[in-house]
Amino acid sequence: MLRSVTLRSKILILISVPLILELGLLGTVAYLQNQAEDEAKRAEYSRRIADEVIDLTRDFVSVKVYFGEEDSLEPNPNLGLEYKKLADSIDRHFENLKVLTEDKPELSKSLNSALDSLRQTQQLLKETRRHYRASLHHGAVDRLALWAKLRKVSIRLSNEMLNLGDAGKAVADASPENQRRFREQVQLVLICGGVANILLTLLLGNILARSIANRLMTVNDNSVRLALDRPLNQPVSGNDEIAHLDKVFHKMADQLREASRREKAILENASDCICSFDSGLKFISANPSCEDFFALTPEQIISTYLLDYLSHEDNEKAIVFINKIKQGLTPNALPIAINRADGEVREVLWSAQQAPQEEKQDQGEIFSIFHDVTELRTAERLKQEVVAMVTHDLRTPLTTVRNYLQFLSDGLYGDPGEKAKQYLPGAQRSSERMMRLIGDLLDIEKINSNMMDLNRNKVSVQKAFENIIEQSASFAYELGVKLKSEVTDLFVDADQEMLLRILANLVSNATKFSPKDGTVTLSAKSSDQVVTLTVANQGHGLAPDQLERIFDRFQQAPNQTARTSGGSGLGLAICKALVILHGGKIWAEADPSHGTQFHFEMPRADED
Repeated sequence: MLRSVTLRSKILILISVPLILELGLLGTVAYLQNQAEDEAKRAEYSRRIADEVIDLTRDFVSVKVYFGEEDSLEPNPNLGLEYKKLADSIDRHFENLKVLTEDKPELSKSLNSALDSLRQTQQLLKETRRHYRASLHHGAVDRLALWAKLRKVSIRLSNEMLNLGDAGKAVADASPENQRRFREQVQLVLICGGVANILLTLLLGNILARSIANRLMTVNDNSVRLALDRPLNQPVSGNDEIAHLDKVFHKMADQLREASRREKAILENASDCICSFDSGLKFISANPSCEDFFALTPEQIISTYLLDYLSHEDNEKAIVFINKIKQGLTPNALPIAINRADGEVREVLWSAQQAPQEEKQDQGEIFSIFHDVTELRTAERLKQEVVAMVTHDLRTPLTTVRNYLQFLSDGLYGDPGEKAKQYLPGAQRSSERMMRLIGDLLDIEKINSNMMDLNRNKVSVQKAFENIIEQSASFAYELGVKLKSEVTDLFVDADQEMLLRILANLVSNATKFSPKDGTVTLSAKSSDQVVTLTVANQGHGLAPDQLERIFDRFQQAPNQTARTSGGSGLGLAICKALVILHGGKIWAEADPSHGTQFHFEMPRADED
């Protein structure tokens, strides 16, 4: 039943039940305490009645001694001042008794009867004094009847006062016993209630602790089973937080198993070699694809060392690479060559990431991926050979053809005829275009092969703008385009020839795609340690999907016209390569109403 209650409710029950019992115990003790206080009040009340009765009795005895006997007539023939004092004292005590007994009908009735007897006694005392005084003047008077009546009334008054005193005394005598009984009851309630409260708390605590501990042990055992890849226990019953935790744990375990299954499927079917090393580059695990990289089964690879499969040069690179990984850095993939067990060499890109241990951050497991680039490297070498063949083997004959066409155009071999003159300019342009294409290809390969050196100097941006405008003026004039630059006093740290080539390509491109009477503007602005140079035209602008691809090789703007055609498609690619070589970046922005703006960054040089 308790398992359907939430853990919070169980704890509240454990706290509430002893508190409720404690409140009941306090209520019982308070009740008994009130009873004891009431009993003490009754004892005090009885004591006050007894005190008043005693005082009355004392006054009655005084009255009887001094005024109530036959021999008291002669010394006290009149009820004088002394009697008045006693009478006033008696009246005062009776008034006090009236106040004390006004809510006690029986005692009040007895008090009224005693008061009547008192009044009769006082009247008889007065009559006896009057008869005594009369006998002194008229001779003997019979007073025996009066004294008998006075004696009878006095006896009755004494009895009534004794009854009042006995009633108060009985209550006063019973009060200590009653108070003792109440104290014993309070002690008994406190002891029994305290013991019951402790036992109930222990019982509820034991039930709750067993319920929580047993199910937490089940959850803990499930965590051990999950770590050992063993089946989990049955789900914990109930609807409380522990049951919910166990359900979430089972769900998490199912998801982990599913993720592990997917991971295993990915590892087993991946074409890359995915493996892990310890801090000494000893293999800990390897997926099946590693067999293609090392010509060994995964079982044979494990416990061997990666450095055993590398050349001496690659060993040094690998050690530097892995030290960067241990330092928490993320270096680029390292190109290395793996010497397979069968003697074949595989060129790969090695990427790695470390999972550091808590105690020793540099000794965690290193997860690695080897990507086979053997075919890619072979294709690149073939491409380089083709480019070398094109650039070297074709340049010489093309130079000869270009010179021969120039000779024909100059008439060194006589008049070639009208028809030859008509086709010679086109042949010359084609030969020039082929020469530029070969030159561009050779430059790109030099840049990609890190064979192009930079001759950095402090270059004035304003002078670079002026040189480019001067070089491109005739070409712009033929197309009806104006060239202008915004005045700037900035300097860049760059290779001057390469900077001029970047600007020349961008200005040529912007001029070709500007409308007639359009303007190409060169400007520069500085931000931090970078100078951003901009070449902008007033054409129709590039489409958004062309802004990134325009810098790729052999990419040209669509909808070419006779005015804009004729380029090799390598100008912007060369610009990008040269900018990156300087450590900058290049990008394009287009606006249909304002044309296209090409921006590139160069490091700023400090002014002298």
